[in-house]
Amino acid sequence: MAREFRLPDLGEGLTEAEIVSWLVKEGEEVALNQPLVEVETEKALVEIPSPFEGVVAKLHSEVGDKVEVGSVIVSFDADGADGEPEVAGDRKEGKKEGGRREVLVGYGPEEEGAGGRRRRRKIGKRGADEPAAEEPEEPDATEAEEEPEPEPEPAKAPAPAAKKSGATVRALATPPVRKLAKDLGIDIDELGGTGPGGRVTREDVMAAAKGDGSPAKKTEPAAAAAAKQTHPAGGEERIPVRAIRRSIAEKMVRSYSEIPHVTEWLEVDATELMRLRKDLAGSPEATDGKMSPLPVIVKALVAALRKHPLINSAWDSETNEIIVKHYYNVGIAADTERGLLVPVIRNADQMNVFEISDEIRRLAVAARDKTIGPNELSGSTITITNIGSFGMDGGTPIINYPESSILAPGAIRQKPWVVDGKIEVREVMTLGLSFDHRIVDGAEAGRFLRYLADLIEKPARLFGVL
Repeated sequence: MAREFRLPDLGEGLTEAEIVSWLVKEGEEVALNQPLVEVETEKALVEIPSPFEGVVAKLHSEVGDKVEVGSVIVSFDADGADGEPEVAGDRKEGKKEGGRREVLVGYGPEEEGAGGRRRRRKIGKRGADEPAAEEPEEPDATEAEEEPEPEPEPAKAPAPAAKKSGATVRALATPPVRKLAKDLGIDIDELGGTGPGGRVTREDVMAAAKGDGSPAKKTEPAAAAAAKQTHPAGGEERIPVRAIRRSIAEKMVRSYSEIPHVTEWLEVDATELMRLRKDLAGSPEATDGKMSPLPVIVKALVAALRKHPLINSAWDSETNEIIVKHYYNVGIAADTERGLLVPVIRNADQMNVFEISDEIRRLAVAARDKTIGPNELSGSTITITNIGSFGMDGGTPIINYPESSILAPGAIRQKPWVVDGKIEVREVMTLGLSFDHRIVDGAEAGRFLRYLADLIEKPARLFGVL
């Protein structure tokens, strides 16, 4: 009988995706869990594996097409009698069991309830490049129940992948790891995995990219090939606006057109902040002995939000109500080749500065290497756009809709500063705050900025010292 594969529910209420590239062609025989297609949603780039093994009879969409969840995207030929076609990926297959929502592909089921924290490993127990969150298992679309996770095998040196009938056996790896290998120009099927059951891990791919560990066949990354393209002088270039870039544009237009923006600035003496940063970087809990001022600013921001809760709120235009949020999911704007993404630090109030530092680093790497999940790009209650990392002193940031505020810390520079009636050279930064004037008055925004500045100027207060 025929088999049909429908675009599955990718989570976070997403209703459609755009076909970025087909990884198979009509007439090709594919294996179970072999990557079929790359799609881009408003949140992330996702590689979808095959729920069947068999021959691809028809690809129902072309690159660039927008496909709704539940639409048939691939038909397979299969031996057997006539009958109703077997379907995978139908939206109706999703169900809830024990507080978890089953998801066919993507980044796995998510615990229900707002603000749930992901599992973390203890600080100091992992390498610098190892993600803080455990790597998700590759989804198996043919099973209705979760299988128990196999016992982890002891790490061993990677072995070359086995050969069968003169062809390379497809490596066992999750879609995000396959995507990372593709971006780095690594032939993942020639790698031997050190993970459970011979699974290729992110560390295996990174080791191959550095030239040590598993053998790898380097191919020219697509980005490098695109960089070689030349355009005639005086000509024009048209850049397709795909799902993520389009979503960013629509969100910015909606934010600026619906929210009455006001921006206030305040210069801050960050000398004590930089001293604390240096002291924290020397702590054994600091990963690689590194610590930026940003995690301390996040802690100060959360403390200030507790005192001024309207800054951590949203406007409900349907009910004309202000939704004050007493949980603290801090978005950190990240510059990527796909545009500005906002990974979210969930429950930042429940983390110490070292955990926040590790999470910022993990999310930034995942956003830039395109392995970040849709759930990690949504649910923020306030956003920080760290324009200081680009050497900018200040700006007028647009609010991340539907939040009420966005904070823009500027670059920290040495400047003359009056201290006890004398001019001294101090480390000075500018804090910029854009806010929704329907919710927050200028006076309240000023009080919030002043309180936040006091915490940055005397950061020991954050730890109950003063």
